[in-house]
Amino acid sequence: MFDKIAGQLLAELEKCNNCKVCQDKCSIFRVLGKYAPYEKLKAVRDIVQAKEKPENWEAVFLCTKCEACDESCPESIPITKIIDLGRNYCVQKWGIQYSRQTSIIENISKFANPFGNQESRLTWLKEEIPERSDTLLHLGCMISYPLSSMGKSIVRILKKLKIDFTISPEERCCGYFVYNTGNHKEAQALISQNSKTFDQYEQIITACAGCYTFFKEHYSLNRPVKHVIEVVFENLGKLKLGKPFVGEKSIFQDSCHIARPHGITEAPRSILKRTELELIEFDSALCCGADGGMRIINLNIALEVGKMRLLEAKEKSDLLITLCPFCIAHFRDASQKFNIAIQISDLFEILEQAIL
Repeated sequence: MFDKIAGQLLAELEKCNNCKVCQDKCSIFRVLGKYAPYEKLKAVRDIVQAKEKPENWEAVFLCTKCEACDESCPESIPITKIIDLGRNYCVQKWGIQYSRQTSIIENISKFANPFGNQESRLTWLKEEIPERSDTLLHLGCMISYPLSSMGKSIVRILKKLKIDFTISPEERCCGYFVYNTGNHKEAQALISQNSKTFDQYEQIITACAGCYTFFKEHYSLNRPVKHVIEVVFENLGKLKLGKPFVGEKSIFQDSCHIARPHGITEAPRSILKRTELELIEFDSALCCGADGGMRIINLNIALEVGKMRLLEAKEKSDLLITLCPFCIAHFRDASQKFNIAIQISDLFEILEQAIL
C-alpha cells in the first residue's frame, strides 16, 4: 500500500514546472527568502532517488504544512502530502530524526502527551460531566495541558448548550505530532491504539484543529467527527448572548487545519459577529508559523513567522482571536519575544464572556 501511494504522489510531483506561484503563499519563504514549496518538491525527488543522503533533505522539514501552496498550485499538486512522503523517506531511508523530535516521541510513548507531563489530563476539570455518553469530547494535548483555560470554556459552553458528552480519562495523543516527524510507523501505532477507544462512541467532537484534520485524513473512523466550532455553530440559537463587545475591533486568524482542507471558515466568524465584535480580516491567509513541526525543529524561524503575522494584526486591531491552540500558544510566545502589545484570545473565551 505504501509503495502504491508513494508512486502516485511521486507521479504528481512531476507536474511541477517551477512556475513559482506557490512561493508568495509560503510563510517560510516570506521570512527566509528560500525553501519555497517548489524547492521542497525538488528535495523530495532527491530524497527518493538519491543513493546517498542529499544535501537539501532539510527542506522538507522547513514547512508548516499550512496547505496554502496546495490551494494556490495551478497544477493542483498535493504538495503537503508529497512533503510528508519526503519526511517519511528521510526516517525510513536514513533514520533522520531531530533530537527534539525523538524526545517528543519518547514522551508520547511514556506519558501519552508530547510534554512529558505525568499529571492527569483532567486535573483542571471542575465541571461535572457524565461518565458515559455516546459522544466523546477529545480535547487534545495542547488544550489538556498548557491551554487548559480554553478547555474550561469549551466544557462550560457545551454544557450551556445541553450537549451530552463525556471525556475519556484515557485520552492520549492523536499521533499528529509523531506523524509530522516523518515517523509514520509510530503514528500508525497510535492511530490503532486510539481507534480501539473511539469504537466505544457513536460520535467524536474534538477541540484541537490538528486532531480534527488528523482524525479526518488518517483515521478510518466509521462515525462522525466534528470540530467543537461546528457543534457550537449548529446550536448557537440555544444561547442567550449579551453585547459586551459593542464597537470593539478584533481580527480573526483562521486555523490552517480546519479552514483550507475542510472549509470551516464561516462558523467562527458568524459566532464572533453574534458577540457584536467588529471583525477585521487579514490581507492574506498566512499561517502562524507553529505547526508542521516547525516549533520543534526550528523555533526561531517559527517565531519570525509569528512576528510577521502579529505585526499585521497590530496595525488593524488590539485583539487577535483564533480557535487553534497551536496559534494561541505560538502567538503569545512571539508577542512576548518581540514585545508586540496585542491581546490574544481564543474564540471560546470570547463567546463565554458574551453568554448571559
